Amino acid sequence: MKKKLFAESHLYWLTILSAAVFPLVFSGWRPIVIDFWSLFSAVLLVFLLVALWLDPGFSQLMAGDAVTLGWRKVAIGLASAILLYVLSYAGSLILPRVMVGSLEQVAKIYALKSGQSEWRIGIFLTLIIGPGEELWWRGFLQRHWSLRLGSWPGLFLVAGLYAAVHLTSKNPVLVLAALVCGFVWGYQYLRYKSLLANVVSHILFDLAVFLFLPF
Repeated sequence: MKKKLFAESHLYWLTILSAAVFPLVFSGWRPIVIDFWSLFSAVLLVFLLVALWLDPGFSQLMAGDAVTLGWRKVAIGLASAILLYVLSYAGSLILPRVMVGSLEQVAKIYALKSGQSEWRIGIFLTLIIGPGEELWWRGFLQRHWSLRLGSWPGLFLVAGLYAAVHLTSKNPVLVLAALVCGFVWGYQYLRYKSLLANVVSHILFDLAVFLFLPF
């Protein structure tokens, strides 16, 4: 009981830290000579280690979901990745007509790949960034806030925060994409309660958008 209360008492501070630290990652700030992919991965790993320390049940939740690996979870993840890609593709066709400079903003997102090995980016996306974002934003923050505020308020709060931390990128297209993805992944987790399905979706979507089928 003490461990649960300890984790709950720190939820507010962890949410505030998320709102403070992740924007630095997307702002382009670098503490030393380190690229975006390394910094983003390091920040995610630190937050996840803190979450695992504060919430012992979190590791049991992840392990239980992984052990019950099933085609249904994989299929859900695949379906939502396809949905998000279709929505993103539609957006890439519509936004240039309604948002001035959207093509340049998309180009800035892809500029993150400049000078980087696609194999290296793929490893980061598959092993750290894709899984890490779902475990932190949905598995930890949304799960805990939903327990306190209710399922839908928790979803809206975390999806909004997920989009807001991208504001420092000064890239409206990236913020909009984060908002849409945050709601889709948040709803998927709310409905199916499967981190595995979310992780599969996030990894496949990231790989498609950044490496295999870029716009």
